[in-house]
Amino acid sequence: MIKSTFIFCLLFLFFTSSFCLIHDLRIQDDSRQRFFIENFGFEAGGVIHLSVSNFKLSTKTQKDKVVAGFLIKKSETDSSRFLEETEEFSCLLNEAYLSSDDKIVLLDLNQEVIVRDFIIPFGAEGFYNTYFINCEEETLATFELVLTQYNRGPNYLSAGESPLPTMYGCLFILYVTALLAWVIGFLREQGNRVFGIHYLMALLLVLKMLSVFFKSIELHYLKLNGHPGGWAVIYYIFTFLKGITMFAVIALIGTGWTFIKPFLSDKDKKIFLIVIPLQLLDNIALVVIEETAPGTQGWFTWKDIFRLVDIICCGAILVPIIWSIKHLKEASSIDGKAAKNIQKLRLFRQFYLLVVSYIYFTRIIVYLLDATLPFRYVWLGDLFTEIATLAFYIITGYKFRPVPDNPFLDTELEDIEQAKNNNNSNHSNHSNQSKINN
Repeated sequence: MIKSTFIFCLLFLFFTSSFCLIHDLRIQDDSRQRFFIENFGFEAGGVIHLSVSNFKLSTKTQKDKVVAGFLIKKSETDSSRFLEETEEFSCLLNEAYLSSDDKIVLLDLNQEVIVRDFIIPFGAEGFYNTYFINCEEETLATFELVLTQYNRGPNYLSAGESPLPTMYGCLFILYVTALLAWVIGFLREQGNRVFGIHYLMALLLVLKMLSVFFKSIELHYLKLNGHPGGWAVIYYIFTFLKGITMFAVIALIGTGWTFIKPFLSDKDKKIFLIVIPLQLLDNIALVVIEETAPGTQGWFTWKDIFRLVDIICCGAILVPIIWSIKHLKEASSIDGKAAKNIQKLRLFRQFYLLVVSYIYFTRIIVYLLDATLPFRYVWLGDLFTEIATLAFYIITGYKFRPVPDNPFLDTELEDIEQAKNNNNSNHSNHSNQSKINN
């Protein structure tokens, strides 16, 4: 069942992603009077090609002429609140709401196909948001829209996304370097104590390295052709695996697995049974939302819901870390082990703050930043996220590295030896007691 569902999702992603930056939107009996369709950052010479077919408007009374169409409005940032800032029942096709750079495409019930082309002149560069506006109340709209947007070249990436293929290519090189340093410098170094979690960290680096590599290829073909072909599916596969592995590694470190204890408690297992499947479904859903046209009904609502679920998952993986901190606080008061447990406690507190900072920055700060960046600098949001992720991997790997002098790892062998000595001592005392009784 799980396998078939996963295959279905991949096939769905393949066919939806094939539209990509050449948007193909089909609306059937939609009651919304206005909604956002897409936006794009244009340099001078950029082209907007809009083709509408099979336009129908279901009304109670027959009309030969209706007021409905598309509004292409310029904005300064990616987060345009034009629809929210205007009166709910006002017709936005009115020139009172327009500037000299805005464009209108009026629809006609008597025309089967309407085609319009617009070229962005010098001095009018920026974000252009496309909206559908229906000024006829209590009507249902039906149409098919093909919206093609590109800059000179043609370059099908928005002006602020053009540097992304190169950026992800450079990140691939950085992750290759980090992986080699981890394997050669730590995993294969003589004398280091390597645990299972360290191999999982190496696997995470491999998956992250491959995901940024295929992201670079996907964006390259998007830039050239307006669609990535099958590269998008490959990228999504590695992104799924990377996301699950990353949450698993954070949660396992938080539980102290292989560091403090060689097993997971029932409470730890419950966290994994809740967070990992939820995160998997959330990642699949977010990708589907990203590859679905924003004009689809409920698109923004579902996107916000899945972002919220993602943040909840991030909060849930903090629970094992909090449990470990609480356990170490209690253990630090035991005579003879206070210093060792205090060292563990200090490291876990640092790891907790590191995870919280990473989640807050990548899920909230970058999200707010994306909404305010000028159209030429949208790529900075992706850059800041990737830099934060790389820094998180490096700091976590360094703190939990498999080296002999790591105070956190030293205590595990000592605890095992002490447990063995206690068992031997108990066995010896039992034998002596038996001799005395005899």
